[in-house]
Amino acid sequence: MDNVTTAIKHYFSDLVSDKKKLIKILLITFILLMAFGIKTYENKNNDITIDSAEVEAEEAATESIPMYVDISGAVKAPGVYEVDSQTRLYEVIEKAGGLTEDANIDSINRAAFVEDGQKIIIPGKDNTAADTGLSSASEETSSAASASPGSKLININTASKDELKQLNGVGDAIAERIIEYRSSTPFKSVEDIMSVKGIGTATFEKMKSQITV
Repeated sequence: MDNVTTAIKHYFSDLVSDKKKLIKILLITFILLMAFGIKTYENKNNDITIDSAEVEAEEAATESIPMYVDISGAVKAPGVYEVDSQTRLYEVIEKAGGLTEDANIDSINRAAFVEDGQKIIIPGKDNTAADTGLSSASEETSSAASASPGSKLININTASKDELKQLNGVGDAIAERIIEYRSSTPFKSVEDIMSVKGIGTATFEKMKSQITV
């Protein structure tokens, strides 16, 4: 043991006295530490870049879901327009060429979100309409049917795509989301349908008298 200790002491003593050798060892050690640090930084940076790319891709997929709305009434170019999710009424009006001079803007909410398959009627000044200015082509028929005795409720767990599209505020895209959602998570109550993307409280209020589980 004493021999080993003595040998180590002699080695370090010789190393200190040989400055060139010491500098060479220190330089090699510094280079190795720098290389390790750069490699670690690159790995972390790559992880951050991958995570950012995944988040951006998910956000883009969410934002790019197409919807179709039908706008008519006091607009310059009535028709069916493709819009993205989270589109507001004023953006649809812009697509339709803007409002005509006789549009009754006090009876509409231009900041309201639109829904897939929605029928939007912009009233004129000589016409009264709902405060939002939004309605569905099937809404009046469906509401009347739900108010009449013996009307048939639509089972959201078993209904076909065409049957789901009869619900107020439901078009092709939302009907497909309902079917996809229930395939893995059946609805236990009618309120569960609000778990489907694109169906909020306002849409649920329109359809709740039409559905069952």
